[in-house]
Order: sequence, then C-alpha cells, then structure tokens
Amino acid sequence: MEQIELKAELREISGKHVKRVRAEGYVPAVLYGSEIQAMPIQIESKALHRVLAQAGGNMLISLQVGSKKPVFTLAREVQRDALRHHILHADFYQVKMTEKITAEIPLVFTGEAPAVKEQGGILVHGLDSVEVQCLPADLPSSIEVDLSSLAAFHARLTVADLRVPSSVTILSDLESVIAHIEAPRKAEEEEVVEAAPAMAEPEVVGKREKKEEEETKEAE
Repeated sequence: MEQIELKAELREISGKHVKRVRAEGYVPAVLYGSEIQAMPIQIESKALHRVLAQAGGNMLISLQVGSKKPVFTLAREVQRDALRHHILHADFYQVKMTEKITAEIPLVFTGEAPAVKEQGGILVHGLDSVEVQCLPADLPSSIEVDLSSLAAFHARLTVADLRVPSSVTILSDLESVIAHIEAPRKAEEEEVVEAAPAMAEPEVVGKREKKEEEETKEAE
C-alpha cells in the first residue's frame, strides 16, 4: 500500500477572508468523511503542490492535522487558478480501511505494438484511466496495458482486457476501447481500391444513335 505523508493545520479563517490564508503561503482545504464532521484546515502551499503532483487522486495520503493522529485520505476536489494553475482549494476524504472506495486509476502503456513496429500502423489511445472499486489498502497506483498483442490493423484493446487483482473491481464500461491500431492512409486507400467493384464503361447516347442509324442504312 503506497502512501504519502502531509501535514496540515486547523483553519480559523473562512469565507471571503481566505485570501489572507493564501497570502501567507497556505492553501485552504477541508477534511471530511462519512463518519466525521467537515473540518476546515490549511496546508503549506509548496508541500501541497509537491504531494498532489505525486499522489494525484488515487494514492493514499497520510494527513496529520496539528498534533492529531494521522488519518488516511484521498485528495478529491482540487480547485486551481485557470492561468497559473496554483491550487486554490482542496478537499480530502478520510477513508475507512474496512470500507471499499472508488477512484480513477491511470493506465500505463507498456511494450510495443507489432502492427506499429512492423507494418507502420498508427496507435490511437482511447482511455488514459479507468474507475475501480476496492479497499483502500488494495488501491493500485496504476494499471499496466500491454500493447504487444496489437499485431494487425484494426486490432484493439478494451477495458475487458485489463488484468487486475481479484480484490479490485473495474467499474468502467468493459467495452470501452483503450487503444486500437489504424492502418496508414496509403494502406487504407489501397484497401478501398481493391474492395471497389469494377465499373462498366458508360455508353454515350449520341454514339449509340449514330450506330443505329448506320445499321439502318446498310439494311436498306
């Protein structure tokens, strides 16, 4: 079970006055859970940026508020400044180690598709994460996707092809395409030409009438 440590302090300032919290180098946040009352907290900005860059929303964070006992949490709603991408606010959900949780897990692509390496195919990605459900201790940091089975044009991998431990349940649509191979444009054009039926040369009406007229004169 991977986890990261993060320290926080109780926050007494709220509402419009939280600008002062940010001015002092902290980020206003909230700790909540199914069995606890929402707790306003503040976290040192640099520490929070560093931890969230590593943990994202799918790795357990051991959050210690003041001198309280650390609790396991997941980062949920993280609000960022649209221009500078600074964190403006964050929510932390306190998990119970005996209750299943849901989380978005990133996909990590490994190997090389033979259809790309040997035939010049184009690899197209469909998904970069899937939603799973499991106990906090079983939460994977990522799920590997092996591309080595993509050996032909139009081959594809779906969510159903993912391999995860029996303790993890995938909630995403099993038919969703994770990656597939497209033929290069030249190959696609050749396939279209080969598949197209031969077209008979159209007969020009004027020529047909002239031919009929000549045959009539010969008959006379």
